[in-house]
Amino acid sequence: MDLEAADLDGDGIVGAADFVLYKLKEMGKISQEDISLVMEEFEDLDVDQSGTLSVTDITLAQSAEIGK
Repeated sequence: MDLEAADLDGDGIVGAADFVLYKLKEMGKISQEDISLVMEEFEDLDVDQSGTLSVTDITLAQSAEIGK
């Protein structure tokens, strides 16, 4: 395994989701552009900008879409 120090968070731990993304990129299954597009969607849904998605975030995001 060849994880860069920059891939590790402050305590030197890599979570499962980060590891899976790293491996998929390494295998050429996804690109950084793919990840960026999904992250944009995540950020749009993360209404309270907490870095997590809650039922409230999703409900508010859906309400905003309906109002457009």
